[in-house]
Amino acid sequence: MGLSQAGFHAFIASLPLAMVAVGRPDGEIGAIMGSAAVFNLLAALASGGLIDRYGGRAVYLAGTSLLAIAALLLASGIIGAGASVGELLLVRALQGIGLAGVLPAVASLVPGIVSRQRLPTALAFVGVAANVSLALTPPFSIALLESMSLQAVGAGTAVLVILGIALLIPLAGTSREGPEQAAGERSRRFRPAWRASWGSPLLVSFLFVAHWGVVTGYLPQRAEVAGADIGLFFTGDALALLAVRVPAGWMAGRIGVQPLVVVGVAVTVASLSLLLLPPTTPLLILSGVGTGAGGALALPTMMVELSQRSDATDRGSAFGLYSVAFGAGIAVGSIGVAPFYSVVGFEVALGIGIVACALGGIVALFDRAMRHPPELGMARAT
Repeated sequence: MGLSQAGFHAFIASLPLAMVAVGRPDGEIGAIMGSAAVFNLLAALASGGLIDRYGGRAVYLAGTSLLAIAALLLASGIIGAGASVGELLLVRALQGIGLAGVLPAVASLVPGIVSRQRLPTALAFVGVAANVSLALTPPFSIALLESMSLQAVGAGTAVLVILGIALLIPLAGTSREGPEQAAGERSRRFRPAWRASWGSPLLVSFLFVAHWGVVTGYLPQRAEVAGADIGLFFTGDALALLAVRVPAGWMAGRIGVQPLVVVGVAVTVASLSLLLLPPTTPLLILSGVGTGAGGALALPTMMVELSQRSDATDRGSAFGLYSVAFGAGIAVGSIGVAPFYSVVGFEVALGIGIVACALGGIVALFDRAMRHPPELGMARAT
């Protein structure tokens, strides 16, 4: 999963910087970058039902193929930073749709490989792959952009994504579930399923990630103007996620997710507040480490909750809707503020994201099921 997600992570900093270099306005850059979240949201609505129908493996292959195509379009020079808005939206559409298939597909496969007691830790390890991708690809992509070109970034990324496709082949036939259980209702369903118990984790996820839309859409160019290294912000974020995610998964299986979410929200709010100050490289690193640690405590635990509140027949839908919530939150923070960003500025936009993040913590506090460890908790798959 880490290699395939490089097809998305490699461009979260390099593409906006390339667009800054050719003179595109900040509002247009933010809208183009944020459009991936909208495409991700729309595709995620379909990905859940497709996973329930065809299985996670098939949807993963489809998603990674789209990420590879996007990288190859940039690598070939067919589309570049100075291309038309429509062409750049096509690239972001391929990236957003591809990412929508990768995460829920991989997450849906994990419960069939490990026991229920080890599920929180196993999901955390899966997330580590994405964290490594997020830690390494932005700084390397910026280095390639500065030393060579956006085409070089696209070429290197295409190689990684194609390798991610190839590495899935040995995993065929490893599921612990029987064929009947794994198949579930796939022959009868295309639309995503829904359970009322999913509402709270999905709402927490949506509110929590709204700030990330502001960060990815507008922080790179703000840091560039100030002469700060934005790549180190994303690296700090990813390394903190990497360090905290597995311990957080272990704790979630023993004390429940609610304490972790509350602490994660508090750490994230404090770290985002640092970005309201004039950006410097040390400040960006400190903020990135804080947002990464906070995200590691809050978001993976929501995936644990969704897994506990679903079963083999609708787990693809649960994780597909998680991607919808994630994409919708980012879209609100990026495209949602694009029309009036020039008026309100970065500080007000980020302030809205901070408030949304805090509201996510409040929602978690009112969910009683989140107070219990998975193996001791209430009946959740209802």
